[in-house]
Amino acid sequence: MKRVFFLSIILLLYASSPQAITIYVPDDYATIGDAILAASDGDSILVGPGEYDQVPFTITGPDNITLLGNGYTGTDRTVVIGYGIVPGAKFELLSVENWEIGHFELMSSNKGVTPSECVDCYFHDLYIHDFSWSYADGFGVSDNSGILIERCVIDGAPFGGIYLWVTGNTGITIRNNTIVNCANGTLVGAPVPDLVLENNIIAFNGDGVEFLNYSWTGGEFLDYNDMFNPGNNWSGCTPGPNNISADPMFIGGTEAEQYMLLPNSPCIDAGNPASPPDPDGTVADIGCFYFDQNFVMGNLTVYAEPVEPPVVIPPEGGTFDYTASITCDTTNYAFFDAWVEFTLPNSVVVGPKFMRSDNLLAPGDSVGRDLSLHVSAFAMSGTYELTLLTGMYPDTIYVSDSFTFEKSGVDALSGGNEPAYAVLSGWDESEYIELPVNSVSVAQDISLGSHPNPFNPHTSLSFTLPASGRTSLKIFDLAGRTVATLLDREMQAGSHSMQFDGNQLASGVYLAVIEVGNMRAVERLLLLK
Repeated sequence: MKRVFFLSIILLLYASSPQAITIYVPDDYATIGDAILAASDGDSILVGPGEYDQVPFTITGPDNITLLGNGYTGTDRTVVIGYGIVPGAKFELLSVENWEIGHFELMSSNKGVTPSECVDCYFHDLYIHDFSWSYADGFGVSDNSGILIERCVIDGAPFGGIYLWVTGNTGITIRNNTIVNCANGTLVGAPVPDLVLENNIIAFNGDGVEFLNYSWTGGEFLDYNDMFNPGNNWSGCTPGPNNISADPMFIGGTEAEQYMLLPNSPCIDAGNPASPPDPDGTVADIGCFYFDQNFVMGNLTVYAEPVEPPVVIPPEGGTFDYTASITCDTTNYAFFDAWVEFTLPNSVVVGPKFMRSDNLLAPGDSVGRDLSLHVSAFAMSGTYELTLLTGMYPDTIYVSDSFTFEKSGVDALSGGNEPAYAVLSGWDESEYIELPVNSVSVAQDISLGSHPNPFNPHTSLSFTLPASGRTSLKIFDLAGRTVATLLDREMQAGSHSMQFDGNQLASGVYLAVIEVGNMRAVERLLLLK
């Protein structure tokens, strides 16, 4: 009987205790503030797409709350807008435990998120921007224990992207955020001995990370970040050895998506190897947005055509107009280089010309140019082919389009020392192209040259191939080690050029070696810094 009595008591207590529920905004409550007031310990609040007022009070309870929006990218975003009311932050928390807030865009008015005297709270996937108060922070963190700030974009905070102030902060981790265009990236105003600051892009701020008032203790972990700021990257502290300082190479555009990474960003796979891997299974990237290395690019379509075909350049030379366009289909973004090559009447290929690197097209977007080409009188007569190519130069060609035009010969003249050339115009500049005079035969041996030489840190390597074939162009140091591979692919016969960047190399003598078939040429390079 006693056992039955106690079992009845337990069942009664279980039946009377509140169960965690999910509250939906705006279906159950019109505002986020009303949903918080209605919540109990352990509840979840899910906020749908749309614009909402900031929470107009300091959140002091309940505990163990999950508050999630619908995201801050794309069209169905959840946006919280401030109106200068008290409190100044969109979410101001005081003495709460185990809160999770994520997937919101926070804009206008004063601060973003300000936890004070909180324990074990998690803030993630927030886009905080458009501040109106001159002392606003993205995050203002004071006297907390166990705070994780992760995968947030903080853009344009007038004071600090993240400000750790007031003594008592412990267990603070700031990981995989992108903090840009702020007066200061991160400010530490009081000691946080176990602070972890890793895998963050802190770029284009007035200053990067600054420890104020002798707050540096030596126990902080400050490593694997990309610090790229016009002022001081680090002040009042000693960072770890694995930080980098390089342009993160954002894709550009608008909204938070502008801070996604290009495929050749130095932040890819540059995070802490001990951090959780990216969703694609690779080493953690630096910054809020990881670059998906399983990314399947959108398909490109290329168009190049004379305005008035067919084109015949008269003996005295002439100019014609043509249009060029590149379109991405609606499946995904496309990253690519674009350039022009010429095939001369003697089958020599000249290029790349009009190189445009690191282009980005959004799904469904296109780019077009009205261009012109002038060919001089003494250029070789015959049929030319102009090709517009896209790809990742020099290793990969995606798609291309081409057209031909004719150059008539100069009667009763051989050309002598008169120049033979073409000029491409219309893509924000003009580019001069040297051409052979009349009937110049293809070279019978491989050749390699450089200009300038000595150089610092860039030089152009020009080479002529007598025949098509697999071509290798590598740079070696005097110990025989390969320091750069510029080319390793099939190439057509003709004249070509490659750019070599020695920025990462020490001053000294290097050897450029080109090989095609059983032919080989060597050029001695002198790098002076």
